Amino acid sequence: MKLGTWNAVALKKARTLARQTRVRVETEGADPATDRREARRAVDRERANSVEALCDQYIERHAKPRKRTWRDDQSMINREILPAWKSRPVTSITRRDCRELVQAIADRPAPIFANRIISLLSRLFRFALDEEIITANPAARLPKPGTEAQSRPDGEQQPKPYTADEIRVLWQATAALDPAPRALYRLGLITGQRPSEISDMAWPEVDGAWWQVPGRRTKNGKDHRVYLTELALDVLRDVPRVEEEPHVFVGYRGKRQLAGINAVVFAGVRRREKPRHAMRDTVATGLAASGVAVEDIARVLNHTHGPRVTQGYNAYLYDKEKRLALGKWARRLTGILEPPGQKTGTVVPMEGRRGSR
Repeated sequence: MKLGTWNAVALKKARTLARQTRVRVETEGADPATDRREARRAVDRERANSVEALCDQYIERHAKPRKRTWRDDQSMINREILPAWKSRPVTSITRRDCRELVQAIADRPAPIFANRIISLLSRLFRFALDEEIITANPAARLPKPGTEAQSRPDGEQQPKPYTADEIRVLWQATAALDPAPRALYRLGLITGQRPSEISDMAWPEVDGAWWQVPGRRTKNGKDHRVYLTELALDVLRDVPRVEEEPHVFVGYRGKRQLAGINAVVFAGVRRREKPRHAMRDTVATGLAASGVAVEDIARVLNHTHGPRVTQGYNAYLYDKEKRLALGKWARRLTGILEPPGQKTGTVVPMEGRRGSR
C-alpha cells in the first residue's frame, strides 16, 4: 500500500502511517484499497456532474454538429462560465447564479456581450434539460441588460424585415452575381430558411419540389422539409454542379467567403445586425401579411409550436400547409419584384398540384 513518495514523507512519518493503517484494518475492518477506489469514483462522479463536463458535452454533441460558430461558444465558456462555475454540480446552479454572472459582465460595462452570454446559458441548460441532467432551465427568459439597437447609430435603427423597395434593391443587387451566390441569397428571400442551412444545402437533399434538411444541420435537431416553389427551383436550376461535390454552394459556405459579397448585396439597404437573417424575418412578415396562420409560419421556419407533449405525439408533416404558405409568399414576392406602376400582367404559376397553372 502506497503511503506517499520517499522525498515527501519522512521514514518516521511513514512508519506512523503504516501503524495507523494496520490498526484501522484490524480493529475496524477497514479496506484501504476499496476506500481509495471509492474516493476516485466519487471524484469521477463529481467531475461527470460538473458544469465543466456539461460544457464539454454541449460543445461536442450539440454545438460542433449544428453550429459553424461553435468556437465562439467555446471561447465564451472558457472566458466567462468555467472561471465562475467550473467544478460546481450542474444541479446546484440557480437562476440567481445566472443573473449574478450576467450582471457582473454588464457592469464592466459590456451589456451587449452579457446578452450573448444569456443566449449561451439558455442553450447550454436547454441541452442539459434535454439530456435529463436538470429538471428546469435556470437561464430561461433572463432579462437582457443590453439593447442591441442602442449599439447602432440612431439613423440606422430599423425593424428587421426588409420593405418592398428594399426587396427589389436586394434582388437587383444579386442579379450581377454568379449563379451560385445569386441563388444563395435569393433562396433566403424565397424560402425564409436559416442562412447556415441554405449555405450547407446539398444536391442529394433536393427531391423534386422538396428540400429535406437533415436534423444534424437544423437548430432544433429535427428533420425539416422545405417546399421549393417554381421560383425557388428556377433559381436552383442556374447553379452549376461541381463533379463529385454534393454541396450546392461550393466556395460560398463560410463567413469569410461571403463577407465581400454581403457588402455588395446589402449596400443599398439600411443596416441590419444580421442582414441575411433579416430575409427570414421578411418572409415571416410576408407570410403573415398573406393570411398564413402563425402556426404554419412556425412550421415553414422550423420553429417549435404548441405544447411540447402534444408535439411529441404528433407525426403529421404539414407538407400541404407548408406548400400553400410558401406558394402564397412566392406570388406576393413576384408581385413585389414587378416594377412599381408597371404591372406586366404576367401569369404566376399556381402552387397547387405540381405543373398546374
